[in-house]
Amino acid sequence: MSEQLEFDEIKSQIQQHLVKSGKYDIINKQLKLQLYESGWYDKVSQLASRELQAQDGDQSMNFDVLFSSVKPKAEEMVPDQVKEDIIEKLKAYLDDVIR
Repeated sequence: MSEQLEFDEIKSQIQQHLVKSGKYDIINKQLKLQLYESGWYDKVSQLASRELQAQDGDQSMNFDVLFSSVKPKAEEMVPDQVKEDIIEKLKAYLDDVIR
């Protein structure tokens, strides 16, 4: 088995365990709340609106094109504190599972 396949299998198992344990929903809700409180949703909405205005009249613009354009910028806009908090929660979860 290649290293990438092994990594993907481990990642899949972790995701399944997160979902089954209910931790996925808890972490996901906290992430959404922190993104909302930080104003991230509003900033991404404004970014998408600007992209749509810039492409005004472009018949090739659809959700997939808009999403692929906005996604990398939106990911960069996630506040560092939010990223750190969620990573810490995932680390704590993994520490509990592994021990």
